[in-house]
Amino acid sequence: MRVAQLLLCYVLLEDYSHNAGAAITSDIIHHQDFTLDQNTATLLDNNVPSFATPIGNVTIASGRETFLSCTIRSLSTYKVGWLRERDSMILSLGTRTVSNSQKFGVSLENARTRRNLTTGKNDEESTWKLHIKNVKITDAGCYMCQVNTVPMLKQLGCLDVLVAPDILSTGTSKSEVIVKEGDNATLECKASGKPDPVVSWRKEKNSILIRGHREQFIPVNTSVGERLELVKVDRKQMGAYLCIATNPVPPGVSKRVYLRIHFAPTASVENHMVGSPVGKNISLICEIEGYPKTINLWKRGEQVLSINSGGRYESYERVDPDEEWKTTIELKIRDLQISDMDEYKCIAKSSMGEAESAIRIYGVTDSTLATTVSLKKLNFAHGNSLMMTTSRRISTRKSTTLFYQSTPIIPKNKKYKLTTTTTTTTIIPRVPLTKDHNAFKHNNVYSNAKINLNCSINILIISLLFLIKYFSLFN
Repeated sequence: MRVAQLLLCYVLLEDYSHNAGAAITSDIIHHQDFTLDQNTATLLDNNVPSFATPIGNVTIASGRETFLSCTIRSLSTYKVGWLRERDSMILSLGTRTVSNSQKFGVSLENARTRRNLTTGKNDEESTWKLHIKNVKITDAGCYMCQVNTVPMLKQLGCLDVLVAPDILSTGTSKSEVIVKEGDNATLECKASGKPDPVVSWRKEKNSILIRGHREQFIPVNTSVGERLELVKVDRKQMGAYLCIATNPVPPGVSKRVYLRIHFAPTASVENHMVGSPVGKNISLICEIEGYPKTINLWKRGEQVLSINSGGRYESYERVDPDEEWKTTIELKIRDLQISDMDEYKCIAKSSMGEAESAIRIYGVTDSTLATTVSLKKLNFAHGNSLMMTTSRRISTRKSTTLFYQSTPIIPKNKKYKLTTTTTTTTIIPRVPLTKDHNAFKHNNVYSNAKINLNCSINILIISLLFLIKYFSLFN
């Protein structure tokens, strides 16, 4: 620093004959801060230049251009120089740039005459600007403006550089994190910047699920911190997470980390028995859950029905757009034949295991009809027994006949007795009460029975018997 100041002072003074014999001593280059008051006193006493205003400090974001201003009164024939305090690097002498770097430049602006109220004289003021282009964090620090007076005038201006956030590769999770369901997962994100950035986590779709009291999931929109801790991960937590780093310097930055959760596949169907008339189209649907992505297929016995096999058998596969671990597979059979009535299995395989579920197809007629008898339309004495009979047509496949009271199935207790014969099914309420005036419904489950004329005749006979009983009570 001492050598640089000596060199700068020498160069500045060499062009001035009235300063040619001046001795440059250590007192000249001694680190000394001259305030405006000191400069004014020098001006009054020695009629030499002085600083009109402090340089001040400048704060700028990296990558931009900035400048430091040094305004001087009564410069006259004296010269101005700039140097960097940190390493004593001379940057300019007068309007000439000494540094080879294109980063620095000097300009003279606002040369004007102003009346000095203290002295009553007109003083000329000039502003010397040190321009710094494409500012980097390494450019931060203090810069010195000097005038080659005796003693030398100097003042400092400091540059503070703000840096936009940046996500570091070291200490940050990779773009894909894989864990098994039930294990713990940690997503990490390290960021740099000035000032220090704030790091937060968000999920690309939906909310982040965090386990709370009693391990229940609590949805949160944002989790602040470099680490996102997920305890006993569940398949519902699978997806893309965004690490976002921000500070006052735009723009913020983000990194996408995809959490993949591996678990064994499962296969499930809504109905294990599906009936359809011959000649119709039928669809078998199976829900698959599993990750990694499963290989899905349909089997009939040992025969594999491949995806899009064509012909009367067609298979489709749909992945849930929001939950990629869910897949729906469908087997469509066109123009159902008697030979198609069999058991079909949906099978899912992955590196985590294998799962299957079965559906059996059985034949039915075009429709399954039901007989409904309303006790409200029948008159019977409170407390007496009542017998209801319905007949059904026997199909080639075994059927099950059930009675319903409104919607629920008739309970098996002492109050109701259900008997079945070859041609008829009878329900006998032993002690019918007024609250039993609900509709009783008979339905042939898994059968192709139809209501025939006998059922209507039996209902008519029951109605007549109750009418006779009713009138006999009043006579």
